[in-house]
Amino acid sequence: VQTRPRPSRLPVAQAITQLESLVESGVYEHALELGELLLTREDCGGAEAGAIHRLLARSQYAQAARRKTPSTSAGQYVVDHYRSAESDGAPLTGDDLHTFARALEWQSQFSAAVEYYQRALVSGVSDPWDLSRYVLELRRDRLATPPAEMHEKLVAFLRDVPESRVDLRFWALQEQIEVLEELGRLEDAAPLLAAVAEPFAASDFSARFEYLEALRLYKLGGFDEAELRLRALRNRLSIEDEVYAMSGWLLGRTVLSDGTPKRPLEAMSFFQDVIRTQGASAYAVASRIGMGEALALLERHEEAIGAYELALSELDNVGGHAEVSRDALAVSLAVASEAQRQNGHLAPALEYARLAARLVDRGRVEHASAVLQQLADTATQLAEQTPDAAAASALFTQAGQTYLEIARLNTLTERRAAEASWQAAEAIARSGDTSRAVKLFEQYTLDRPGDPLVPRAWLRMGELRHKARQLHAAIDAYQECYRRFPRTLDGARALVPLARCYLSLGADQLELAEKTLRIVLEESEVFTPQAPEFADALFMLGDVLSRRGQYEKAIATIEEAMDRYADDPRVGRARFLLADAYRRSGLALRDELSAAPSSSIDDSRMESMARLTTARELFRQVLDDFEVRPEPRDPLDAIYQRHAYLYEADCLFEMQDYRRALALYEEAAGRYRDHAGGLAAYVQIINCHVFLGAREEARAALARALVLVEGMPQDAFERTVSPQTRGDWREYFVWLGEAGLF
Repeated sequence: VQTRPRPSRLPVAQAITQLESLVESGVYEHALELGELLLTREDCGGAEAGAIHRLLARSQYAQAARRKTPSTSAGQYVVDHYRSAESDGAPLTGDDLHTFARALEWQSQFSAAVEYYQRALVSGVSDPWDLSRYVLELRRDRLATPPAEMHEKLVAFLRDVPESRVDLRFWALQEQIEVLEELGRLEDAAPLLAAVAEPFAASDFSARFEYLEALRLYKLGGFDEAELRLRALRNRLSIEDEVYAMSGWLLGRTVLSDGTPKRPLEAMSFFQDVIRTQGASAYAVASRIGMGEALALLERHEEAIGAYELALSELDNVGGHAEVSRDALAVSLAVASEAQRQNGHLAPALEYARLAARLVDRGRVEHASAVLQQLADTATQLAEQTPDAAAASALFTQAGQTYLEIARLNTLTERRAAEASWQAAEAIARSGDTSRAVKLFEQYTLDRPGDPLVPRAWLRMGELRHKARQLHAAIDAYQECYRRFPRTLDGARALVPLARCYLSLGADQLELAEKTLRIVLEESEVFTPQAPEFADALFMLGDVLSRRGQYEKAIATIEEAMDRYADDPRVGRARFLLADAYRRSGLALRDELSAAPSSSIDDSRMESMARLTTARELFRQVLDDFEVRPEPRDPLDAIYQRHAYLYEADCLFEMQDYRRALALYEEAAGRYRDHAGGLAAYVQIINCHVFLGAREEARAALARALVLVEGMPQDAFERTVSPQTRGDWREYFVWLGEAGLF
């Protein structure tokens, strides 16, 4: 049997040579395939594997750069293979280290990137001074290097950079002026520039040096002199000269900032000139930022936002300039936002803040947090002033989302993260998203069990459930709040709303409501009679006792509340409750007469009459109070007022003073002719006539009642809590007429 000879496999060394050839020829796709295949061979290891890893990293980087598709995943691939190359003993050249650093940048690992750029500079690269400048810009823009440290590095750069590189010396001087401004040492800029004035005067950069002098004056507030110098400089330059654009931009900034009444239109003319003559250059983009500021000053906010957005779209094409960095644009937008907020113009302030938030580098946590805080606070303020409920809800939601982002950014700064988390929960609560707000407050308690705001978080969970009428869930939250934190203010504050929940659940829960309120009034270690919660509990307890039929206790409690808190706005409603307690107790005494001993019947009857008399007088006080109370009134007050009219008349009716009762019922019927309460008054009007023996008047009143039933608007029946419909009332009055009672 003949067998085919097995083809010999290419030795690893020759395969690596072939791989190098593919990389040098730019055939990166095949190079990557071959390299990955070689790494799977059993005879590939050590330095040979390291060389393959190095070639794979070079291929991936070159391919992504050529396609202009740098990405996190591509960067990770490059970084992983370079690291494997180093661990396998394959040396990295200066260019490799440079590539390594670029790949780290793709992953936003800027600190590590700077480290590898520095290694590349030590190993040797073709353009060390340009790379040194780039590293300094990276420190400035991405690492937020402190100004003092930047100053030291720029001093070293100026000391070491060759005199022939006038362009880099100019760049470093401009950076130094910016840094000295941050350090509050602008006075040091004059000797700095004086020391290099002579070499610059004899170079092609003499006009740029004049620009630096004007820049120094501008930053020191010498606007008049700076303006004169810049105008003179521009007159000597052609519009194609970049310094013409630089000086035009600075002239616009100077005019915009000169301390006299601002001249935004004049500043705009300089900015527009730069934009028109320089296209998409760095100073044209800087001028778009200036245009945004000038237009904002002119209250032309839509145009201002457009100018800022154009600048934002062009930023990536003009990197490396302090005047047009993302930070410079973010600062400009933040200043514009704050100015509009201070002026009360919250809508444009929010738009500027939104743009600033798009620009800010989240890696610079402190700066990003400040910009995002401005956005969230402005959205909150605008929401508070927005009458449209849906629009306000959307703004509160945006604020909440932004506060959450601040919290996520500050995971290593617990106090700030906690504050932002709390603000997020509150904003979401105000948006109306109760379920999500409760979850955020609950998460707050889980993430920070020892935080002093945890009791309040439980209280807020109860309040939100309560407001949403989720009464049983609210009760659970209030109970948990008090159970866990009975000696804290927020824990104790859960008691009054807990009692209110019980009250809302009806008669079956009144005993629990009373017990809860008595904890506040009799057992609490937190509340004194001066506390608003104590007053709340006392007023509410009077209502609860009255509902439970404990009228004697209710009267004593309500009178105590009114005496203690005579200036409290609830006194008016408390007087109504007190009157009603007297009325009910008087009626209860009258109902008990049949079972009372004969010896005490007269006393009980007199006491019943006395209580009904007191009730009638109190109801009249309630009505007198309403007459002088200013508009607008609480809708609940209208209910108290309507019942006071009817109950005062009822007291007279029960006292058998039918004529006076009739007059009051007639007054109530006229006042509430468009309300179902007016029909209740007609029932008693008919009864009064019957008891007075005026049967014709009773029948006439019945006829009027039937007319009123048919003519009353439908919403009169729909807006009342009474279950009776128009048909129910019609049926009742028809029955009354047919019953032959009068």
